[in-house]
Amino acid sequence: MRKTVSVAQATKQESVLPERVQEALGELVGAAREGLLALSVGVGLAVLGELMEEEVEGVVGPKGRHNPERSAVRHGHEAGEVTLGGRRVAVSRPRARGADGKSELGLSTSRTSPIAIRSPA
Repeated sequence: MRKTVSVAQATKQESVLPERVQEALGELVGAAREGLLALSVGVGLAVLGELMEEEVEGVVGPKGRHNPERSAVRHGHEAGEVTLGGRRVAVSRPRARGADGKSELGLSTSRTSPIAIRSPA
């Protein structure tokens, strides 16, 4: 059976690695953490975008298909922000209006999401 040992434990137990190698490994660990956070933020934004677009499609209907009985229409996108990964990130939020074009329809994804979307101040 193999025993897994972290770099920190290995360097505490044996000071075999030169200091420059230890510094390089530390930088590599930092870069891996940053890369993982960036990947997580990217995936989170993609999932949020898909959820919002799916909700608009559920309310308005498929894009490009004419439906004379529809109760709502697409109304472009609006800039917004979410807090994700400890920082504010810009997002593009889809909008929908009533078929009469007068009333804005609020999307529940924007209101009830654990990462609420706000318009930038």
